Amino acid sequence: MLIPIAALYVALSVVLVVLAVARKSKVMLAILDGLWWLLAFVSAFFVGWAWIERSYSENWAMLGFIFFSLPIIVTTAVMAVVVIVAAKTRKIEGIRTISISLYLLLLFLAVQAVVGFLAGR
Repeated sequence: MLIPIAALYVALSVVLVVLAVARKSKVMLAILDGLWWLLAFVSAFFVGWAWIERSYSENWAMLGFIFFSLPIIVTTAVMAVVVIVAAKTRKIEGIRTISISLYLLLLFLAVQAVVGFLAGR
């Protein structure tokens, strides 16, 4: 069940990134950024749950981190870096706010990854 959802997420992200960068559309990039932030907050729920349950010997919450949060973290981080690099090489004007938001998203995802891995120790 997770594989089709993950494939749909990756396909949607790739299509939106390609269209947004090709058209130099700030609106599409802002929509994509908002989608990624929403998914990052959903991912943060599973990371927080794994952190809360870390003291139990059978940490079932780690499955949520491994199978749900980690793919979202990795995919979103890679796509955010691609958008930042593509926006700089294509010289999309007026994208400073979206770039700052993407840098903050990368920081948020990095914190989630660190907390998730520490919860599994």
